[in-house]
Amino acid sequence: MTNATQSSSLLVDTALAMMAETGLDDLTLTAVARRAGVSRATVYREFGDKNGLIAAVSRIEVARMASAAYLEIDMFAPVRQLAKGAVVFAIPYLRRHPVIARLRDHEPAWLLDVAIEHGGSQLNLIDTVGAFIAPLLAARDDRESLVVTPAQAAEIAVRAVLSHVLIERSSLTDEQVGDAVARAVSR
Repeated sequence: MTNATQSSSLLVDTALAMMAETGLDDLTLTAVARRAGVSRATVYREFGDKNGLIAAVSRIEVARMASAAYLEIDMFAPVRQLAKGAVVFAIPYLRRHPVIARLRDHEPAWLLDVAIEHGGSQLNLIDTVGAFIAPLLAARDDRESLVVTPAQAAEIAVRAVLSHVLIERSSLTDEQVGDAVARAVSR
């Protein structure tokens, strides 16, 4: 690993821990630098600004979630089963995630802020997660069973998952949400 890679990894891990403890409203690059034991200039050089840091942390956490999903979900299952499995995996995974839980309970506007594209935002979870999911769906032999494009299928799944993570109380079980998404994206 290069020094830049080590420093970036340290800063992301430090920021992640701070986000779980105090949320995003009070997060500053100076505080992250201080806690990580690096100069403030290093943080600015790596991420540019607070939004760049949040975007970097979010992309890494999406990748970690995708890695965990690959271990839990049968990626070779028919599209309908795959869609349901992804939703049933994602809802509890995100509910248990310490930063998501902190934001949901104390700063829910941030969850909405990173979920959708707006004002030139650097992060858009719908597009970020879609970038992982859509190519997998497009490459499948049974992609004809999709009733929407792979990108639209990803968007439907992300929106449903985020909705049920943000508002935990529901008359639907996670399984029922998974079934609903599976029916919405495939025949």
